[in-house]
Amino acid sequence: NLIDISTVKYDIFSAKIETKANGTLLRLGAKRTLREPTSSIKDNTLYLFFSNISVDNSLASTLKPNGFIRGMQIKYVNGNPQMEIKLKDGYDSYEVFYDEEIGEVLVSIHNKFLKTENLNLDSEEIKKWHFGVIVIDPGHGGKDPGAIGLNGIKEKDINFGIAQELGDLIKSNLNDVKVVYTRNSDYFVELYKRGKIANENKGNLFISIHCNSTAKKPTNASGIEVYLLRPGRTKEAIDIAAFENSVISLEDDPNRYQKLTDENFILVSMAHSSNMRYSETFADMLNTEWIKDLGIPARRIKQAGFYVLVGASMPSVLIEAGFLSNKNDAKYLSSKSGQKQIASSIYDAIVKYRQYYENSIINEIKN
Repeated sequence: NLIDISTVKYDIFSAKIETKANGTLLRLGAKRTLREPTSSIKDNTLYLFFSNISVDNSLASTLKPNGFIRGMQIKYVNGNPQMEIKLKDGYDSYEVFYDEEIGEVLVSIHNKFLKTENLNLDSEEIKKWHFGVIVIDPGHGGKDPGAIGLNGIKEKDINFGIAQELGDLIKSNLNDVKVVYTRNSDYFVELYKRGKIANENKGNLFISIHCNSTAKKPTNASGIEVYLLRPGRTKEAIDIAAFENSVISLEDDPNRYQKLTDENFILVSMAHSSNMRYSETFADMLNTEWIKDLGIPARRIKQAGFYVLVGASMPSVLIEAGFLSNKNDAKYLSSKSGQKQIASSIYDAIVKYRQYYENSIINEIKN
């Protein structure tokens, strides 16, 4: 039922729980634009801290327990409301977004990566969690050149060069790991098909390789960075995602891609929830390798809405390997030695990540 906002007394006026395949979603209706609450979790209680708003206290008593949520209390600290959401055991992680477009605070409680009931270490179910397939996605290709850098260098060629170097390293050193490319030469692959390829091959890790650029050339902006699939929180991140996503205009049916509002993001993130902890860990490992190994600066881990990551149902990251609009980065990225060095640093992170991944799976089963 539609609510007439003009008649609503409180800034947070409604609370509704929805259960999803990958967890539980709490929707808090907001009357006006507000600041996203800060949050923390301790002893199966999720705390939401609001400032300078009013909350309908009756929500705590009218909210019906469902999914991971057992109940809610509302308290006040220095006049500011604090929601205490009581959780059941069995969740893995949580996320909180404020979606201004739909006027809701969205709280997602995620399932664990692996449901361990009735599993044993020798079962066929466990074998499928073996780290056996890496999907490498060289961004752009064919009629889509990607960014055009200094001296006319094309992003699609740099992406492919790094991808090939990385694949060769994996094949030479990890004999029990299969490498799958979303493209193995210079041709166009639609974004949704890249995720489809990854899923059909039952990938354990999806790595999309790209290069950055700026409209103004040359530029001082420099460095390599890694992105996770979440709503962009900076203009730069949003702009980069918009550029990478603009390739859909070259596809036969651009309308297949749903607009990634914060609401859609949290639903997507719930579908990816069991993978996010692993994506974050791999991103951290990449950044660590880049800081110590590369001839260009390492920028911090960021988040943005890349369509190519939406389709991959596995831990996934998107790498922007440097700025083709920067003189030093462009020279480094165009060189065989630079591409080898970047590929080598990604490979080193993969080796560390594989050990972490397999140990984590075993620990989840044992516990």
